[in-house]
Amino acid sequence: MNDESENIVRFVNESGDITCFVYKDRVDFNNKTLSVTLKNMQKTDSGLYTAKTIGKTTTFVAEHNVLVIDPVDSPVLKTKFPMISVNVCVVNVSCSGPDQTIRHSYHSNDCTQEEVTSSGVQTLALYCRKNRVVCNYSNPVSWKNQTIEINQLCTPYEKEHPEENNSPLFLWLSVIAGVFVLVFTAVSYKKRKRVLNRRVIKAVEKLV
Repeated sequence: MNDESENIVRFVNESGDITCFVYKDRVDFNNKTLSVTLKNMQKTDSGLYTAKTIGKTTTFVAEHNVLVIDPVDSPVLKTKFPMISVNVCVVNVSCSGPDQTIRHSYHSNDCTQEEVTSSGVQTLALYCRKNRVVCNYSNPVSWKNQTIEINQLCTPYEKEHPEENNSPLFLWLSVIAGVFVLVFTAVSYKKRKRVLNRRVIKAVEKLV
């Protein structure tokens, strides 16, 4: 019977009679295993289902809480490129289901972090493995996902936007490297000059 105490099927062991009540055209009963199969389930069929034996006493022998849900829709995966510098492509990613969204940033050379959020029986997951970002939307009966390859997106973007290699971070690193080279050159020059002066002084002393 269902949670409204409506009989679905009745089986009489002695005679072998099988009687179907509600869900008539959607019920299969196996008199060997005493199992009931409901077909073409609808959301309104969700609820508690019980089985009992009736003789000298009544005994409940099975109980199942059934939840009927729709398959999930495909998630939406979107990307943006905020910065490319020092051979690293940073990609902003959003993964969306019907009523929830996850956002995260991934580096082309470091793609490991996972963000997961759930809503009821629906689960939305965003993660990155082997340079592939995956947006997965699932429930207990179905799942769908969208994927992107970070390197495939970064390479053409770098060619189309070479000016982004001159980002503030890249420029600062260039300036620091240049200053280091200048300081190193100046120090080397001073050392050489001191050595040369000492040699000149020694030569003069010998002449005197």
